[in-house]
Amino acid sequence: MGDVIPFDPGAVPAGDAGPASPGDVDAFAARTAREPFWLDATEIPEPFRAALAAAVTEARRDLEPGRPDEIVDALVALANRHQFDLPDRRALEMDAEVMAAWPRDLWMRAYRTVWEHWSWRRMPTVGDFRGPIDDAIERRRERYDLLTTLEARLRARTRPGSPPECVEALRRAGPGVRQTWFQAALRRDPHLTPADCTNLARWVPVVASRIAGVGLFGPTEE
Repeated sequence: MGDVIPFDPGAVPAGDAGPASPGDVDAFAARTAREPFWLDATEIPEPFRAALAAAVTEARRDLEPGRPDEIVDALVALANRHQFDLPDRRALEMDAEVMAAWPRDLWMRAYRTVWEHWSWRRMPTVGDFRGPIDDAIERRRERYDLLTTLEARLRARTRPGSPPECVEALRRAGPGVRQTWFQAALRRDPHLTPADCTNLARWVPVVASRIAGVGLFGPTEE
């Protein structure tokens, strides 16, 4: 563990190595994706965790997909407007399924762009709709990935307090973490056997106080 560096929400993060003082949630998510050690070197206050949760909710909402039936209707309307021949029904439905996976508001933006500017004498393809919004889609997906990764990493580093919290934390953790703490429990309680490994409620209370003190990723022994 590194030294605890105060969290300064008013500072702007630098690209080089220096105090971990992100100016906002997105900046910290991007920085810790490049340099994960800041998660252990930085004290994360509760207001930041709340802001992160709100940002994740917003990022998830920004990826809300469209509806295939709505897209099919829109494509039919476009074809009728320009007197285009429609592809066969299965191809039309496949196009709609692909585009429905995009954020709904971005699909509507792309559709409006095509409606206003399309001048070719053919029906636009999925790629034609994707072009105007490709960068925006990727930015939203990247943001969601960065934020949810940060959320998961912070959750994994949170120190559970009570035995039930320790059980839940270890249930979410990877098998390597569980096995490490189970071995520590075996050393502490001679009544435990290897057969107890999957019974977290049986052995986790043996090491719960240690987990509460050092966290899941701290040393199992003093």
